[in-house]
Amino acid sequence: MARVPLVRQADLPEDYQYLLSEDALGERNIFRAMGNNPPVLRSYMLYGNTLWEEAGLDAHERELVILAVGRALRSEYEWQQHYDIGLDAGVTLDELRAIGRDDLSAFDDRVRATLEYAQAFATGDLTDDQVEALDEWYDATAVTGIGMLTSHYVATASMLAGLAVPLEDAFVGWEPEA
Repeated sequence: MARVPLVRQADLPEDYQYLLSEDALGERNIFRAMGNNPPVLRSYMLYGNTLWEEAGLDAHERELVILAVGRALRSEYEWQQHYDIGLDAGVTLDELRAIGRDDLSAFDDRVRATLEYAQAFATGDLTDDQVEALDEWYDATAVTGIGMLTSHYVATASMLAGLAVPLEDAFVGWEPEA
């Protein structure tokens, strides 16, 4: 059970109701929980959208990073949400299962370096070697973007856990079948 009310679109002040419209991802529990503070919800969504567009990754790479962070932090909610978003962005079931097993060996050097960096960044275990490996593939703008994207999802996972935001559906599992 969530530790805050899960508000509905109609519960928000009229000038914030668009935040829970189908065009803005609808009434997902993450946003319903944040809807208790509409200005924060609006800022969260704006910041998240900026990171999605400006982190220096294409949609496929972005989703791999988000899934890797979700897995590293054992955030079932983030994994569940980005399972479908990832598939839509071209993430394969084999890639999902590899991340779910904590086995990044099947990825090419660039993607593996990116995912190892993101997971270590998320868990506070980042090494200079991981930074140097990422620097081989990206410029400082993208490295900063990847760090900011990762930190955004660390904060999101922490909020989800702290507010006990429930999944909308049954958990697909770390190694989903389909």
